[in-house]
Amino acid sequence: MANKVVTLDGEFAGWQCELRPQVSARILLELESGQPSRALAAFAQIVVSHNFKGLDGQSVEDVLDAPIDALTATIEKWAQGNSLDPK
Repeated sequence: MANKVVTLDGEFAGWQCELRPQVSARILLELESGQPSRALAAFAQIVVSHNFKGLDGQSVEDVLDAPIDALTATIEKWAQGNSLDPK
């Protein structure tokens, strides 16, 4: 299965993130933990590549150094195309 590319718009127009299309049970548990620190760390594990920038406008190596609004938008778009319900 091919990776999924999420392209953001609005304030983050042109920002792209390539993500794995599937997750392991462990990552699913972390994503659905209800604890932002655990969910974001799990999300970072499915990122293959990105062109995100930090709050200072400079490119960041670690996706977790990008603005939280960009990460939230990316997670939402990625989740739209993926069923995170293991049933």
